[in-house]
Amino acid sequence: MTTSLAWHKSVLEQLADRRRSERLPHAMLLTVASDLEAIALAGALPYFIVCDSCAMCRQCRACRLLEQGAYSDYHLCQPEGTSKVIKIDQIRGLLNLGAKTANYPAGKVLILAPANALNRNAANALLKFLEEPPANTYLFLVASRTAQLPATVMSRCQKLTVARPDRQQALVFLQDRGVSDMRAKTLLRLASDEPLLALEIEESGTADALLRVVAEVEKLVLGQATPRGLGQSAQGLEANLLLTVLIAYAHQAAVGQATEHTLNTGLLLLHKALVELYATYLRSPNINIPLALEQLCVNIR
Repeated sequence: MTTSLAWHKSVLEQLADRRRSERLPHAMLLTVASDLEAIALAGALPYFIVCDSCAMCRQCRACRLLEQGAYSDYHLCQPEGTSKVIKIDQIRGLLNLGAKTANYPAGKVLILAPANALNRNAANALLKFLEEPPANTYLFLVASRTAQLPATVMSRCQKLTVARPDRQQALVFLQDRGVSDMRAKTLLRLASDEPLLALEIEESGTADALLRVVAEVEKLVLGQATPRGLGQSAQGLEANLLLTVLIAYAHQAAVGQATEHTLNTGLLLLHKALVELYATYLRSPNINIPLALEQLCVNIR
């Protein structure tokens, strides 16, 4: 059964209010903390737009059809299979639905999540919709890394940033899923306080290995370890999760040091290089990530 996350409640209710008062724009860009959050928000969002009471009542016809996967005016577009990107043929399918007359009064709801997975051709195809949006159609781009979206796409959407959960919300989320308080705090430190990432780490069974990688990076930044050591510690870890954790760590560490006016510029270089490596990985998933991490660290030393 689809549910909404506690820290998404405010933004979902805000969108529902706009829908009730007929102030919902035809295209919105919703910025979230991670791709995992983008997918979670995309799952709950249509209920708050097409529900008779705009509140995920689960009783009205629209809610029941959504629950059954049978609401014909709703389409979720996301990477398919093992692909890391949303492709042009998927956008063409989305546009075909947008061009049709809605079957229900609430209109058509089209969602891209994570929207930062759009490849260049798909983004260009999406511009046609954004420039001439069909009547009674609402498009939502849910993205964690908006810098990867073309400026031409971003400029044609109204923007809304989803607040991150506070510490207590994050802890409750993990505890409700059977994670002990002490373990939850450890996972949140590793996941830069992103509870969905923390849960994925726990379920992957790689938390201890990822902690060792982060510890190796910390020593490397201080000049107390070698790139080779980092590469060795990263062996065998799933690339997407590994890079996500390292990017989160570098960002969190840089923010913490900046707050204390002790920022190590090496952290900024590391974060930038990790983001670039992640983008390369999305284009070429078969690259050797441990070796790439070694080379990355050699280049920024």
